[in-house]
Amino acid sequence: MTTSIQPLTVIGLNSGTSMDGVDAALFYIEPSGQPPRSEHVPSLKVKMLSCLLHPFEGAFRHNLKQLIASGQTTLETICRLNAALGEIFAAAALELISQSGLPASQIGLIGSHGQTIWHAPERADLWGITTTSTLQLGEPAIIAARTGIPVIGDFRVQDLAFGGQGAPLAAFADAVLFGDSGHPTGVLNIGGIANLTVIDAAGEAIMAFDTGPGNMIADRAAEILFGRPFDAGGELAGRGCIEESWLSELLEHPYFSAVPPKTTGREVFGQAYADRLIAEGKEKGLSDHDIIATLTALTPMSIVESYVRFVEPETRIDRLILGGGGTENKAIRRLLTDFWPQELTLYRHEDFGISTKFKEALLFALLAYTSFYGIPNNVPRCTGASRRTCLGKLCRV
Repeated sequence: MTTSIQPLTVIGLNSGTSMDGVDAALFYIEPSGQPPRSEHVPSLKVKMLSCLLHPFEGAFRHNLKQLIASGQTTLETICRLNAALGEIFAAAALELISQSGLPASQIGLIGSHGQTIWHAPERADLWGITTTSTLQLGEPAIIAARTGIPVIGDFRVQDLAFGGQGAPLAAFADAVLFGDSGHPTGVLNIGGIANLTVIDAAGEAIMAFDTGPGNMIADRAAEILFGRPFDAGGELAGRGCIEESWLSELLEHPYFSAVPPKTTGREVFGQAYADRLIAEGKEKGLSDHDIIATLTALTPMSIVESYVRFVEPETRIDRLILGGGGTENKAIRRLLTDFWPQELTLYRHEDFGISTKFKEALLFALLAYTSFYGIPNNVPRCTGASRRTCLGKLCRV
């Protein structure tokens, strides 16, 4: 690990599975002055200086969601979409710089994840060539050109090149941010997909994987059944009853029994899957509230089963640090604590001074910062890669 790292002001940019726009946040990152907690985890201090959501326009968001849900488009659309997203991400960065009051010359780096269009980490044949692959759009060269700031982007592909899943990327940041307690800890993010990072008492991320769907199925049920974009606070699910036998059937999906390292996304648990389950619930004669209650329960129950099956035999966890939109869902929180095999204490990212909303922006700022200084920042134990490496591609100006 290099010892020559210096403080930098870094922008993190990300658009997640909700595709509502670009989360943009500005951070001051510096060495803490303490020795690294381990060979692989640098000791850093982070302070958020400014943040905002730069929303996608309505028509753009609608078309982007439809493109990803259908999996069908043209080569020209993909080509132009990469450039268009680059312009949008650049506009988000420029808006953030203006809001912060800092001159662009004082910002050293941008880390941009882009927008995931397709993630296919399983080996498959294409015209006689076996590949794994992932595609994030939002051209970093455009962001660098518009802002005049170096950009590191396209983080997943380096890990895939060394045999990993290219995800979850959060394991490194979770170890940096939450690994100093001396206590085994789970960091659970419930966004569109739910993912769990397991940190041991030494502060190392020893396991991280997508447990399955997070909010995306319940969000789709709220939209289709109730005309709402999501179930605020789990209020709709709280008015229904869980259909236990159907939930048991849903938990038989092969993804849940697949052994980590593993990742998933809309390709498996997206709109088509959710629509099929909603139709299935109606065929069973369930009320709309019972359907959304059962589909909501799939998230915490798949998390608990994943913990019992894969994590508990190695490390017992009795505290979870929650992030993502699912943090606000009372039904999810209740089921997690009711069915966790040990007494469980739930924390929020905010309890540690970290914004849940801008956690992923922070992730990509940290990945960019550490890659810039040559600090390997994938976690092979979590992704399955054959070696440690620095993630992302640098576009200079």
